[in-house]
Amino acid sequence: MPGASPARPREVLKPAIFWLAGLVILSIASSPPSGSKSTGPELPSLAPWSPKDRILVVAPHEDDEALGAGGVIQQAVSAGAAVRIVYLTYGDYNELAFLLYRRRLWLSPAINEKMGELRRQESTQAMAALGVPAQQLIFLGYPDGGTLEIWKQHWGPSTAPLQSLSTRKTRVPYAESLSYNKPHKGESILADMEHQLLDFKPTHIFVTQPVDAHPDHKAAFLFLQVALLNVADVLPNAQLLTYPIHIGRWPHPKGFRPEDWLSIPKLLADEAVPWRSVELTPEQVRRKYEVISLFKTQMVDNARWLTSFARRNELFMTPVPTRLEDDLWSPSSGMLPPPEIEESEQESPIGNLGGVSFERSPKGLAIQVALRQSIEQEAGFSIYAFGYRRDRPFEAMPKIHLRWSMEHLLTWNQKVLIPHEGVRVEKDHLKVTVIIPWEMLGAPEAIFVQTQGLLGGIPVSQTAWRLLTQNR
Repeated sequence: MPGASPARPREVLKPAIFWLAGLVILSIASSPPSGSKSTGPELPSLAPWSPKDRILVVAPHEDDEALGAGGVIQQAVSAGAAVRIVYLTYGDYNELAFLLYRRRLWLSPAINEKMGELRRQESTQAMAALGVPAQQLIFLGYPDGGTLEIWKQHWGPSTAPLQSLSTRKTRVPYAESLSYNKPHKGESILADMEHQLLDFKPTHIFVTQPVDAHPDHKAAFLFLQVALLNVADVLPNAQLLTYPIHIGRWPHPKGFRPEDWLSIPKLLADEAVPWRSVELTPEQVRRKYEVISLFKTQMVDNARWLTSFARRNELFMTPVPTRLEDDLWSPSSGMLPPPEIEESEQESPIGNLGGVSFERSPKGLAIQVALRQSIEQEAGFSIYAFGYRRDRPFEAMPKIHLRWSMEHLLTWNQKVLIPHEGVRVEKDHLKVTVIIPWEMLGAPEAIFVQTQGLLGGIPVSQTAWRLLTQNR
């Protein structure tokens, strides 16, 4: 998606192709649903809801709440449970959908803001149809497509706020949002997440997964996870559940198929974590389909994929932190395809990165990177490692980014290049072991970590973000 100039509208080439694509998608979406049936996954469900339950759904964009948890929301409302939904962004960066919806050949920052407002109205209408009142819909308004970048390198007084790709603003521009005029900084998002947890006091929390291909979906999980660590004494028993959205070519096949079941995405089938499947009644499936159809700004270019989520069940996963051990390598989660690319469902990962393991050593966090072939001149990997301590503000903790290629090592703390004295790199054929000193990580109690395989400095493979905890 090209950047926009705030001074003039954005020119768009070949508009006829966009209009034709929109007409084809709409015609396919209007086709009658298939009556084929599939077998439901043999997974445990969630306990029935009661009026004592308090359900918090965190949605990166307006429509994710309906796609991932539209059935759970219906069941919770019917049982008399309290439901609140927190939206991380206004979803104002889906440019192709906006072009098709408006049937105009340009976009501008002001137009993108108006589309963000329209998406907020769509979610308000959709959730009203599910019985969730407007006062329980919390819109934060942080930059669509930018929250993971904020997570990586926009913390503390020494860094500037992120400029939104769509609105060109560095502060939340939406007057009706809870976070109006707050800077696009990590501490702003984290404070808002903590406030919602302490104000609503949920018993169950639903959020997108850290393995999700969309950067905002990763960020929603990461910010929420830090907030939960900070308020663990107040909410010790809140159950965290994640829902899949952008996970390879899933759901498959596309289209509204109300007799079909959602199966575990192939890319996550080998994950050794607990999954849950919540069965929906035919009426709940029908209503979920109708509610998804209310997101007209998104249906215009992606109707078949969106309506694929209206099936006989919904899937949720319980994230499990990785325990660091002495002299025992703990493997990370499975490999993921390259970011921002339509992934194939091939069994082997793309790129040179074969797997990652972690170990606690006396000198620091040891990360072992397995390679699928010998390192070549343009190949390498990068590691993000963010320390966490309860007794120190997270924005003050180091945000380490390490990049290694052919014996060449660079290390940053957010955007600042720092010396890497103490960092050890040991290469052994198809394995590279990196040891990051505990002091460099801020003597952490826990660490958020991700590894990417690089080719020419571009990520071509990656692991999911993981939370590592000290087993002491």
